[in-house]
Amino acid sequence: MKKRSIREILERRKKKIDHSKEVLIGKIVGAHGIKGEVKVKPESDIFERQISHIEKLTGYRGTAKKSLTIESIKPYKNLFIAKFKEIENRDQAESAINTELYIKKEEIVPLENGEFFFEDLIGCKVITRKGKTVGKVKDIMEMPASHILVVEKRDGKEALIPFIDKFVKDVNVKEKIITIKPIEGLI
Repeated sequence: MKKRSIREILERRKKKIDHSKEVLIGKIVGAHGIKGEVKVKPESDIFERQISHIEKLTGYRGTAKKSLTIESIKPYKNLFIAKFKEIENRDQAESAINTELYIKKEEIVPLENGEFFFEDLIGCKVITRKGKTVGKVKDIMEMPASHILVVEKRDGKEALIPFIDKFVKDVNVKEKIITIKPIEGLI
């Protein structure tokens, strides 16, 4: 392995990758077995439907970019077990941990009503039905019962809003607005 100077490492970290023509659909979070299989955390509720229509993904780990060919993929608990042609053994699988998986925007399976990519929700303005601004979506936490919108309020504090019909009444991704019906103590 080539040794890099501190300056080279810091310069490399500054590079930003343009993902404007891609969509993040998953992330490799672990190795599985000894034959190069990996655990993939989906970044979309329709991950399985998206992945069944494509043969290749682009994987990014830091600034490193790698094309990955799907050999097989199957559900496993709340994750998926994937086998990529380019990852042949456990060592390679472990070195692929934290690789983000992207597909080209033109390969996206059309979303149905009520389906969203997580990245489309980040930055959305959250308002109540009465028009009061709550804040902006900063992150989405995946919990067993439902996804949770992490909303940064104007005062810098966070509000956690379950992404369920009881609270989230409308999502307009084009206008970047999420309308909620809060209960006492929610926000």
